[in-house]
Amino acid sequence: MARVIFLGTASALPSATQDNSSLLFESNGYYLMIDCSGTPYRKLLHLGIDTKKLQHILITHHHVDHCYALPSLVECLWIEGREEPLHIYALRSAIAIIEPLLDLFDLRHRMINYFPIVIHPIDGDENEFIFQNANFTVRSTPTLHALPSVATKITFPKGSTFVYSSDTAPCQTLVDFAKGADNFVMECTFCDEDDQLAELTRHLHSSEWGDLASTIGADHTFMIHHSDVSFCSYQRVREEISRGNKFPSQKVTIPRDLDEFVIE
Repeated sequence: MARVIFLGTASALPSATQDNSSLLFESNGYYLMIDCSGTPYRKLLHLGIDTKKLQHILITHHHVDHCYALPSLVECLWIEGREEPLHIYALRSAIAIIEPLLDLFDLRHRMINYFPIVIHPIDGDENEFIFQNANFTVRSTPTLHALPSVATKITFPKGSTFVYSSDTAPCQTLVDFAKGADNFVMECTFCDEDDQLAELTRHLHSSEWGDLASTIGADHTFMIHHSDVSFCSYQRVREEISRGNKFPSQKVTIPRDLDEFVIE
């Protein structure tokens, strides 16, 4: 079985019902996490997931809301007695933040019950190969954000594809990378009246969603990275999707935290 679980759906400012955005992909009982926020260990337990089957974490960029929970997760895995290696993938600019953050709490070199933490650099090339095993093939491509960031493509054993934009302004590299994907997760930090702020901070806003979804042509588009207490709330996103026929006929979903979807 393959599925995606939305561990969090908020932008940088979480709400009472939303943690910061983070995704968990399952394939054949093994897991890949993209970005690490909120309380990931508790959520894994809540979902009934064997934490030993979480083998890979990819950090899209080093803004705090996308990586701050990594030390907490590693600490919890160490306390529970993990022995299996944990593979972390990130751009070098993000690794420059992640490694000191882990070392601040002595999480990579503990003397007792140490498990390997293997950090793999992402070069930031277009359509870059990241890793492949029996469960996932993962690629990334650079996008246009306030600091270096990547979109991610996961291909499952049966051929289904899932692309996550992470934080980005509209850019051709994202369109080329995501075009034809079966599923597309699109960030939507801002609404129409905040288009200048979106341009300044290099995020997407509502007037861009429809054109991007139509060009990519995914069967199912998911909208995340909005906040009920800032900029675009869940209700506002719903209203703007339904107004003005912004979207083509493809299915569009605005998931809530811990929603999960089977990937055919």
